[in-house]
Amino acid sequence: MSLKPSESGSQKTLGWKVHTPGLLKEIVEANPTIAGPMRMSILIFRDLLHQVAVRASQLNDPKLNALMIRLTLYAIANPDEADYDPVKVAEILETS
Repeated sequence: MSLKPSESGSQKTLGWKVHTPGLLKEIVEANPTIAGPMRMSILIFRDLLHQVAVRASQLNDPKLNALMIRLTLYAIANPDEADYDPVKVAEILETS
C-alpha cells in the first residue's frame, strides 16, 4: 500500500494505492493456517475482481479506471506485469 498526493483541480488529495493481487496472494500463501473454505473464498474473490476489472476496462469510465489503477487491477498499473506502463497510469490518474 502506498499513499501518494494527487492533484485534483486546485486541491491536493491523498490517494491510497493497493497492490490487490499481491495482497490476496500474500493472504493465501503466507498463511498456512487458512482453512480450505477461507482460501477458496479468497480465490473466488480474486476471480470476481478480475471480472470487474475486465468490465471496467470495457466501460472506459475515467473515474472507474482510476479506481482500478489504484487497486492495481489493470495490468498497466501492476509493476509485476509485462504491460506495466507508469506513464499511461499517470495520464489516466490525471484525467480522472
